[in-house]
Amino acid sequence: MTYEISAVRQDPDFNTFTPTPVAAALGANIQGLDISQPLSSEAAAEIQQALVHYHVLFFNGLNLTPAQHTAFAKIFGKVQMGGTVPRLDEQPEVKKQEYTQQASVGGDINMHADDTFKDIPSKCSLLYGVDMPPAGGDTIWINTEAAYAALSKGMQQMLDELTAIHDLAARFGLNSWGNPDHKMRQKIEEHYPPVMHPVIKVHPESGRKSIYVNEMVTTRINDIPEDESTLLLEFLFKHLTKPDFQVRLHWPKTGTLVVWDNRSTQHQVLADFQPQYRLNHRVAIEDTEKPKGPAEALKSVA
Repeated sequence: MTYEISAVRQDPDFNTFTPTPVAAALGANIQGLDISQPLSSEAAAEIQQALVHYHVLFFNGLNLTPAQHTAFAKIFGKVQMGGTVPRLDEQPEVKKQEYTQQASVGGDINMHADDTFKDIPSKCSLLYGVDMPPAGGDTIWINTEAAYAALSKGMQQMLDELTAIHDLAARFGLNSWGNPDHKMRQKIEEHYPPVMHPVIKVHPESGRKSIYVNEMVTTRINDIPEDESTLLLEFLFKHLTKPDFQVRLHWPKTGTLVVWDNRSTQHQVLADFQPQYRLNHRVAIEDTEKPKGPAEALKSVA
């Protein structure tokens, strides 16, 4: 693996908090910063820099109100509204992700980046553990930049030129038996028609390349035969889940906030906690531009 791991890479110096790397490929615990209070301009700039560098940030031992959660989230950009997840009446920017004995975990059990079925997926998410199960329900994040760096040069060069289809209806337009539900598919496509994204995207801030396909909604690679597309996607999905690229969190009962960069990570929750109860509050931040592949990114800086 050619991506620099935490033991050898040169991490930035920060004046307003102390980051401690969690896994070799990504993740850092952030200490010494009170995010329940308004941040200085220096602290806000540094925490944004840390997110790009470490990809996933962990804040522990908190007691955040929904208003404080929202205020901190806004340093990363504009809050993303809409969607089907219920929101708090008193703080509508905050999604209420509640899992009971009957509620399904849904697509989160598949490794994915958020909202890649949209033309402009979300920039980052901030997930707060309000009431977490004592066992199970861990979340795994992967560094998709490290996964790209670990590929051979020949594979990188081939993937750099490709695009793929992200189709929400292909995954969720099914009936309870797993067969296509044409009415459901039509309903989903009215809101979220299939979109095309580069197989390899360039991070708009770091300039690093990452693998940008996911097993939840990426259905086909364009401009190659279908059997080659199937084999290539299967290879990439398996490659992305190698332990080398992962950090894993077992959530404390309450009080942990996680921020992840949706432009350089994927994640999944392990659905092994039910019938135990789980409650998260979540704020997502809008991005401002569509994902760019290597050729398009190069044109934009030329």
